[in-house]
Amino acid sequence: MKTVNRQKLIVMSALLIFTVLSVTGVMSSLQKKLILPPAEKYVAESQEKALAAFVAISVVKGLVAVVEGSDVVGIEVGDIVQPLYDSVDITWKLITACLATLYTLEVVLKLCGYLGSFFLTVLFILLGAMQLSRNDFLKKFAYFFGVLAFSFYLAIPVSLFLSGKISSSYSEGIQDEFDLITGEFEEDFSSRLEEAKSAGLIQMEGWPPRLEGSFPNYDIQWPDLGSVTSPQYQVIAGIVVDMKDLIGVLPEVLLRTGVTWLLDVIVIPLGMLFFLYKLLLLFIDSFLGSVRAEKFERAVAKTLAKHIKKSGTD
Repeated sequence: MKTVNRQKLIVMSALLIFTVLSVTGVMSSLQKKLILPPAEKYVAESQEKALAAFVAISVVKGLVAVVEGSDVVGIEVGDIVQPLYDSVDITWKLITACLATLYTLEVVLKLCGYLGSFFLTVLFILLGAMQLSRNDFLKKFAYFFGVLAFSFYLAIPVSLFLSGKISSSYSEGIQDEFDLITGEFEEDFSSRLEEAKSAGLIQMEGWPPRLEGSFPNYDIQWPDLGSVTSPQYQVIAGIVVDMKDLIGVLPEVLLRTGVTWLLDVIVIPLGMLFFLYKLLLLFIDSFLGSVRAEKFERAVAKTLAKHIKKSGTD
């Protein structure tokens, strides 16, 4: 009995110390100095890169759309350029979604800074109260705030930081290739389209006709019909030929870039969050026993299902 009381006293003392550290802002300072900065750096750098990619793909999308909708080169041009336009459009949508997600993650990290230590404080208080009472109501609240504290104080920032480390190993080369190709595409086709705008639809040497001699003995010098050219048609036709050649190369680069952003910003962070959650269950299993770990997992699943069902009803 004395051993049990001594263990309970040690646990309550430790919880009291952690509660005081949380209330006085020590835990919050620790999070803001060590845990949040790497995640914030990853999100900020990704925002800059994603915004640059969004601008670049938007320009490319506009250039392809101009050529696709052109009436100068004939009705078949839409079929020629369509595969390229489709890949550009899909990549544009993926990068747009990832950019929106990155700005959302910026807000989430700010919430982590404000709420992480608060949830942690509430958790310590509830755990301390559980040492004095075995109330089921306290247990449910402790599980709930345990998940919130773990997520907002540690898991979300760490998962984003680890995602940045993982993504840099494979995505950098793909994104560099995307920047190079889209830059060349924008430069080449912008100048070609400007050339098409400035070129006349039809050019003819010797136009307009000239009159030589005097009335009534004058001679009309007609232009040589063999000199008739269509410079605007030729420029845009050249663009279409170039685009036709690019269809074998550019769509793959564009789609790989879009999928890379999807992995970097959405898939891998969620996967890391799930991985850290499993580590937490393993920790509980190792130190508190498998029964408590199973109870914790069931309580989390029940709480999540309840909130998902509620949000779906709303």
